[in-house]
Amino acid sequence: PNNSSRPGGPLAQAAFSSSTQNTTFHVVSDNSTVAALIASISANCTIASNSSTTPSLFNATASDPLPEQVVQYFRASSVALTLDGYNDTAALSGDENATATALPSNIDTTLLTCLNDTIGEAVPLFEDSAAGLPMPSVSLFFLVCVLWHTMF
Repeated sequence: PNNSSRPGGPLAQAAFSSSTQNTTFHVVSDNSTVAALIASISANCTIASNSSTTPSLFNATASDPLPEQVVQYFRASSVALTLDGYNDTAALSGDENATATALPSNIDTTLLTCLNDTIGEAVPLFEDSAAGLPMPSVSLFFLVCVLWHTMF
């Protein structure tokens, strides 16, 4: 969790609670990404007032989200969305054919959808950790390649 060479800083997390149901999700990623996602999620999703406003360090303790609680990975697994109370033991089996545990039916699916959409759109593809500036996205690279190919 404290890998100093990780772009974006050490692992961090943020909790997002439903304002209508007893549902809490966590986002786990590097500190810079979590900080950026807090702002995006707060602007786009309806969350409870006890949701995170700043990242907190992820120390891999019993109180931190566990791998079997992950409901969605983003950007080549560099960001994980977890659900408190979810336990997908199939994720720990190592069996690629294991059936994942279904999500509980009593969760705030509106919040889950908003989190999935917002995180999918807001997670930076690349970051230059030395300067802290976002680098051009892959889609810009492909656009340049297509334009280059059509011109020559």
